[in-house]
Amino acid sequence: MHQNMTRRAGLTLAGAALVAAGTRAWGQGAGAFPNRPIKVIVPSAPGGVADILTRLIAPKMAERLGQPVIVDYRAGAAGTIGLSATARSAPDGYTLVFVSETHAAGESLYPKRGYSIQKELVPVAPIGNFPQVLVVNKNLPVNSLKELIDYARANPNRLSYGSGGVGNTYHMAMELMDQMAGIRMQHVPYSSAGTARTDLISGQIQLMFDTVGSMEQHIQAGSVRALAMSSAQRFPRMPNVPTVAEAGVPGYLFESWCGLMGPAGIPADIIARINESVAF
Repeated sequence: MHQNMTRRAGLTLAGAALVAAGTRAWGQGAGAFPNRPIKVIVPSAPGGVADILTRLIAPKMAERLGQPVIVDYRAGAAGTIGLSATARSAPDGYTLVFVSETHAAGESLYPKRGYSIQKELVPVAPIGNFPQVLVVNKNLPVNSLKELIDYARANPNRLSYGSGGVGNTYHMAMELMDQMAGIRMQHVPYSSAGTARTDLISGQIQLMFDTVGSMEQHIQAGSVRALAMSSAQRFPRMPNVPTVAEAGVPGYLFESWCGLMGPAGIPADIIARINESVAF
């Protein structure tokens, strides 16, 4: 299982390179496109990273494309509802969907979900790669990853961690760490990472992986403690927080990636037009 999780994490990271590589070819003008609002489907509930990043890029997209960009939430079934709705849409560039390594991994996690991300969706624009930070509730009696691992080993299945759902990015990151460290903790899936974050701060769960952007203010406020980064290197804004690999789990690496995709068949010039509009 450990090898499977490691391989799965590697495949999802490779997906980031495919998204980036598949969207760097610049086309010629897109004619009349766009001549009406563009819809970006967020396949998760409001409050999570997908929501935050989509609302961050949408205004600039609208400004550069000259048309409104509407954020449409289609949460449920680990993203399947939103992605399948996109796959069934007309390939004209007016319906896009936010995707991440969670959805790429879903190809193997949920083989009977009714659509193929590789066959029915096409990369449109990369958004970025993001490390995750492992945080614990301020009242948990651990101050380092080693102490957390020792505590978990002494109390198997006593610690609960949250994520935005089964197969979610944060779920996979924690499951990989659990297996590599040889510990057992209880997974509590939420409808969104934002809801899990709220319960972490209140003490309903004890820990979770999350993005630095989502957790930084809570770390600074002392509501949670940062123990380690999932990335290969320390995060510049948090130089005192070690990586998981250097703090107690050698070889560990897990980074998030995300981007926009659309239904297969979108003309190359329209993809290039949208790609050009996606920037922070």
